[in-house]
Amino acid sequence: MSDEPTTDLTVRDSGADPTAPQAQAGAAQPGKRGPKAARVVCGLTVAALWVAAIFLLPPWSLVILLAASALLCLFELRSMLKRVGYVLPFFSMALMTALWYLAMYLPLRFGDGGASNLMLSNLLPFVLLPVFVMVLFFRILLSRRIEKPMETAALAVGAFIYVPYLLSFLVPIALYPKFDVSAGVFMAFALALITKLSDTGAYFVGTTLGRHKMCPRLSPGKTWEGTVGGYLLSLIGALAIIAATHLFPEATCLDFVRSLTDTLPKVLWALLTVIVLVTVGICGDLLESLFKRQCGVKDSSALFPAMGGFFDTFDSLIFVPAAFIFMVALGGLILG
Repeated sequence: MSDEPTTDLTVRDSGADPTAPQAQAGAAQPGKRGPKAARVVCGLTVAALWVAAIFLLPPWSLVILLAASALLCLFELRSMLKRVGYVLPFFSMALMTALWYLAMYLPLRFGDGGASNLMLSNLLPFVLLPVFVMVLFFRILLSRRIEKPMETAALAVGAFIYVPYLLSFLVPIALYPKFDVSAGVFMAFALALITKLSDTGAYFVGTTLGRHKMCPRLSPGKTWEGTVGGYLLSLIGALAIIAATHLFPEATCLDFVRSLTDTLPKVLWALLTVIVLVTVGICGDLLESLFKRQCGVKDSSALFPAMGGFFDTFDSLIFVPAAFIFMVALGGLILG
């Protein structure tokens, strides 16, 4: 999500005067992002619903919530691609998404935590993903109704990997068998919180102090000042979470975070991890901006007032879970 409101795409690309009647009409179209107050209210409402679902519902419902979120993002991506002539087989991709999340969930939830079970959960993505890729390719290439089968097949596979596959890495984080389930759920929540703090900091600092454009070709509203603000707010949030592990040593929900920050070198590595996560979050935001620009849309949908669509709220989170797992594994090799 960009940190500064922008004009309509048609106006920006054509170089027209933003005060022209066309620009003013475009500003009233559905999906146009509103003032700060509307975005804050909508953002807090969505965040509150997610926090309630994460901490009040059982673990299996969290997996369903993640799968449903991935499907909504996938549906909005499909709708954008349809505008430029590519019709993805959403029903097939939705069925694969459901099977994928089920396969990620069952070994972690009902396994005995032994070596064989962990091996199954680790190898499953490498075994199941090629099968899904093959099925999608043949499903599209053998269809007589699809006009551009090769391009559509490539986009379908890319969309499945881009959204449901990458978001599914939150499942093993939330259900990590080494800790109580509350610790894994809190860790997943902390990743989402740090990512959204970056978006929040970038938006408010960018709209207040932003002067230097970061990537005007893809996201004209992003500024370097806003980006720095996003990094700083995420680091402050991470330090607050780390401090909570020392203030509440008996809290089992903090065990996962505590295990990653119980020494000074680990704390420094955790802060480096936050920087990496914010960076990949920005990359995810820019990638979704590229999709929207190529499809000629301002927002992925008008689902959330003043914020855009479901995909717009999840774009910066998509790459974060896999990056977190990589940094934790790398930190384990370096720090022991």
